[in-house]
Amino acid sequence: MNAQDKKTALIVEDDLFIVLELEETLQELGYDEVVTFSKIDAAMSWLKSVAPAIAIVDYHLKGEVADELIRTLADLTVPTVVYSGRSPDPDADNDMLKACEWLTKPADQRMLAMAITRACGLAEPAIIR
Repeated sequence: MNAQDKKTALIVEDDLFIVLELEETLQELGYDEVVTFSKIDAAMSWLKSVAPAIAIVDYHLKGEVADELIRTLADLTVPTVVYSGRSPDPDADNDMLKACEWLTKPADQRMLAMAITRACGLAEPAIIR
């Protein structure tokens, strides 16, 4: 398998335990490589050279919000799941966030698989191996 054939997932999350759970779930869903960052600027730098197949982003990272990162992912047409401890603001007029799949923490593997399926626009649910 060459680099272009790899199915790469991006996780931007600052909680190590959540990162470990997400990595396991993504690997079970068939992602060959899972790249993780705990800071938005590091993820933004990485995205200058790579476009992942899916991104899972915590919206609030230790005082930072991920608006710019989510906008960049949208510009790259990367399906994105926002995985946050907070619910989205229903009054927010933010088309960028409305275009993402939003999943509220905590969520089990089945819920995550369904969110990835919806974000990727797949007709069939993702199957956990």
